[in-house]
Amino acid sequence: MKRFIASVLFVFITFSCFSQKLNSYKYVVIPYEFSFLKKHNKYRVNTLVRYLFKNEGFEVLYDSEDFPEELSSNRCLGLYADINSDSNIFTTKLAFVLRDCSNKIVLETPFGRSKVKAYEKAYSQALREAFETIKAENYTYQPKKKEVEIPPPPPPVQVVEEMPDSVEVKVTEEKKPIQKTVEQTKTTTTVTETKKVVLYAQPIENGYQLVDTSPKVIMILLKTGVPNVYLVKGQDATVYKENGQWILSKATANGNAKSTLEIKF
Repeated sequence: MKRFIASVLFVFITFSCFSQKLNSYKYVVIPYEFSFLKKHNKYRVNTLVRYLFKNEGFEVLYDSEDFPEELSSNRCLGLYADINSDSNIFTTKLAFVLRDCSNKIVLETPFGRSKVKAYEKAYSQALREAFETIKAENYTYQPKKKEVEIPPPPPPVQVVEEMPDSVEVKVTEEKKPIQKTVEQTKTTTTVTETKKVVLYAQPIENGYQLVDTSPKVIMILLKTGVPNVYLVKGQDATVYKENGQWILSKATANGNAKSTLEIKF
């Protein structure tokens, strides 16, 4: 009696474990052509297998068709079904094998048997008997929960103060300022007394032109905005009035050369 109860518990626990494993798979992929038949849907085997899995709630696909996007990106959402055949001339024996995306066996059923001579009926009877193992698990799709891995806390940071082996002392010598002798160039101003030539100022735009008695234009004076101070056009020189006299101040290599002018306005 104890052995019987133990056997029942073992079978129940085994089926429960398989059922929990199957519930995490959404799809079943079956071969378009089973190897033991070597032809698609021979004896209507493909149609029957597709019907059996679909009737249990699986989404069934052939391995030759385009997969849905979620299965294409995650092949582990599917179980990959195949059929083992151990038939002989007297008995048809077939079993289901379900593998995961790593080709590991998730579930392998016992062989279903049939002694019917007609192949289509024999295959149907043997497959339905083998499928009872899968049917008994009451499959319901339950997506796996994503496990979030919590990283361990980082180790505490130890602060180690390092003392220097030696202290380097830099001695900076005070440098005496270098005295530079700057030679100043004295600017000399030379005043030249010239023979007075009377120049006549004729108004022009922005100034005057000075002409002699010829009349010849001697120079052109440009207004500066300062009363009685003019620039000489085309020369580095100025004409200004000082102490009642008109002075021509001209820059030369040796300084400023000054001369007096007699101008009639």
